[in-house]
Amino acid sequence: MSFLFITITLMILVAISFWMKVPKASAPLFIIYIIFAFTKESPSDVEADKVKIIRDEFQYDSESLPDMKVKDQNFITEKTKKSIDPKPLVFKNDPKQNNKKSKKKVESGSKKIVKEPSKSKKDKKPVHELVVKDIKICKNIYKRTPVGSDVVFTNNVDSLYCYTRIQNTGPKREVKHVWYFNNQVMTQVRYNVKKSNIYRSWTKKTILRSQVGNWRVEIHDNHGTLIGSKKFKIKDISDYN
Repeated sequence: MSFLFITITLMILVAISFWMKVPKASAPLFIIYIIFAFTKESPSDVEADKVKIIRDEFQYDSESLPDMKVKDQNFITEKTKKSIDPKPLVFKNDPKQNNKKSKKKVESGSKKIVKEPSKSKKDKKPVHELVVKDIKICKNIYKRTPVGSDVVFTNNVDSLYCYTRIQNTGPKREVKHVWYFNNQVMTQVRYNVKKSNIYRSWTKKTILRSQVGNWRVEIHDNHGTLIGSKKFKIKDISDYN
């Protein structure tokens, strides 16, 4: 392309020189063009050299080329075989597999369950109970001893006592005496029973002459549980005359 461009340019310049009536100026132009033509390689030679270089760089051994093709074919066949081999279908929501997994979870979970050791009888805290050893209804108390104890009294008595002997092996606890007349509560008296093998205590109730009939005294612990009871009667004194 450069050679053709220079030739056209030279012809234009020569034509201009003749048009301007200066033909001598075209002489040096012809000399330059001739020198350029001899020094410049033809484009066909340049293209031939390029083709030769490309052939030299990418020349292959005619014997090794078939081996390469075979290797490529083997690689392709192995790859296609692997891709073509059928694989079993696996469904995520397969009920059989879910059952197996659930069984495994249950089994694994059952192994982790550790039974709590049963508490022995020795480890249990002892329960301290109040035990009523004796109950007496009497007319008086002298030196912590009941006097005139009985289950039948006349209505000429001014008052009566309920005397108790209670065993308490634990800490101090409250005890309640409830006096009943004909199944009606007349009075309730509370007091504390200290820790003792035999704790003697008593309560007092005023008796009216009109209160003739059936009486009883109930002993309750601090939880309201009945732990003892004593029944007695009061009769009219006129019945004995």
